Amino acid sequence: MLAMENILSQVGIIGAGELGKALGNALTKSHLQVLYYDRDPTRTTTGSIEDLVRICQILLVCVPSWAVNDVAKQLRKAAHPHEPRVVVTCAKGVEPGFVTMDQVLRDKLPEHYDIGVMYGPMIAGEIERSRPSYAVLALSNRKWFSVFYDHFAAANLYLEYSADTHGVALASVLKNVYAIGFGLIDGLGLGLNAKGKMVVLVLAEVKRMLSDMHAQPLTAEGLAGLGDLLATGFSEESFNYRIGKSLAERIADEHIKSEGLVTLHELQKNVDLSRYPVAQAIYKIVFRYADPHVLADVLTGRH
Repeated sequence: MLAMENILSQVGIIGAGELGKALGNALTKSHLQVLYYDRDPTRTTTGSIEDLVRICQILLVCVPSWAVNDVAKQLRKAAHPHEPRVVVTCAKGVEPGFVTMDQVLRDKLPEHYDIGVMYGPMIAGEIERSRPSYAVLALSNRKWFSVFYDHFAAANLYLEYSADTHGVALASVLKNVYAIGFGLIDGLGLGLNAKGKMVVLVLAEVKRMLSDMHAQPLTAEGLAGLGDLLATGFSEESFNYRIGKSLAERIADEHIKSEGLVTLHELQKNVDLSRYPVAQAIYKIVFRYADPHVLADVLTGRH
């Protein structure tokens, strides 16, 4: 049995950066006690990850994707035998070999821990301003969903359920790649008509890619795919969008790192990008220093 009184009163957040803090502040307004663990001691309210695991049955991982593996290892060491926990990550990225975050959690956490991913139009700045946000919560065990739903709704965060953790994770990481492309379009000054065409091409491309990766193509039409794609592809608040825009404006920092860039690098090593012209064009611009206008050529069919 779940100790419901603990679930309903406390949530642990690992990673008190922009998104983690925004989610924590919103959940605090819904009368939950939010505890943080962050490598920055000024952001931490617990002494260790072990303390967080001991106190909280719901754990949200809000670190960059390249740090999830290490966090999962620490969670495994702190695991309480036979005590139910659910670990949900908001990180949108992949490990080498195109290993998604749901796969990292399944591989590293003890078998009695449930896992989940939460992705969708959840721009941290808008959550901080108490604007409504929306996400799909994909869980290995649905019994946790009602607890999440009620308290997140009270925080103006509205959730949909999915059992397709891997498909949702794939749609979300691919969205990061294409968000770079939307930034490129704005950096080139191509306008909203071009972005409209881009949406159509990207949606078709993501659905085809999900099918090729043995996931459900319709997942691309949901909150983790199209919903998040539009939110980030049209927003200056999206980091990957800003990277694309800076590339088109020739002011990009070559040392910068983002989940979209890491995903794009791994994607080209694991799929045939010639089957996905938009992703291929973005890859050429980012990693092969191609003229950003090659993306415009894809939109007009001249590639």
